[in-house]
Order: sequence, then structure tokens, then C-alpha cells
Amino acid sequence: MADAVKTTWKRLSDPLRIVGVTDGTANSIRILIVDAHIKASSLLETRLRTSGYSRTRVAYSAHAALAIAEEFDPSVVLIELNLLDMSGYELARLLRERGPGSDMRLMAMTSSREQAGPELAHVRGFERYLIKPVVDFGFLNGSQES
Repeated sequence: MADAVKTTWKRLSDPLRIVGVTDGTANSIRILIVDAHIKASSLLETRLRTSGYSRTRVAYSAHAALAIAEEFDPSVVLIELNLLDMSGYELARLLRERGPGSDMRLMAMTSSREQAGPELAHVRGFERYLIKPVVDFGFLNGSQES
């Protein structure tokens, strides 16, 4: 099954460098996965780790994500938009407020194929709109198409 990732925008402030990479390896990218679905988030974390992204954390709620982000300082946050304790959009806003000067990249994840989804996610500050299950991680290295 092919990954149905739709990328409709690019952050212009990072056109060429590999975002989050300081030593040239996937190991330097710190990824926080926020998803209330335990099985799906565990599978995603396993896929990331087997792809070379070993610095990962998982939060099963928005409040847990905020606490983990404070200490972990993620470079990429994959946020399920339909969380139980608050919307993914609200979580994104709070993460941006807590780290306004950081290079943190926010990626929206959903299993919904809502028509306005990508545009709304872009307006709310997400760089990518990913349809689950996510299996291709090219977007982590700044690829245009994922």
C-alpha cells in the first residue's frame, strides 16, 4: 500500500538545508509523535526507528506532548489532528508559543480525507499534511515530494 502523503507547500525559510540535522545523520533529528491511538503511534515510532530515526518520543495526549516537548525539544512534531484532550491545531499553537525562536517543524497527521484539510493545516502553521498510515519519511529531510 502506497503512502498517501500530500505536500502542497514548502517553508521558504529552509529551502536547502536538511532540517534538524546537525551532524549529517537522521540520528540528530528529534521526533515527537502525538497520537492518542497507541497501536498506530507505536507502529509509526517503530517505522521511524528502523529507518534510522532513533531519537523519538511518543505522547498519547496534547498535554503529555507539551510536557515532553519542554524537556525533549523536538525538531519535528507529528501531530494527529483529532486528539482527545484538545485539537491538533490548538496543540500546534501552544507549541509555537512555547518555543517561538525554535526551528521546530510541525506536521499534521490524520486518517481523514477531508477536502479542506491541507489548506486549513497550512493556515494553522503545519508544513505538511500527512494521511495515515505514514510510511515514507522523505519529508523529514526536506524533500519536496513525499
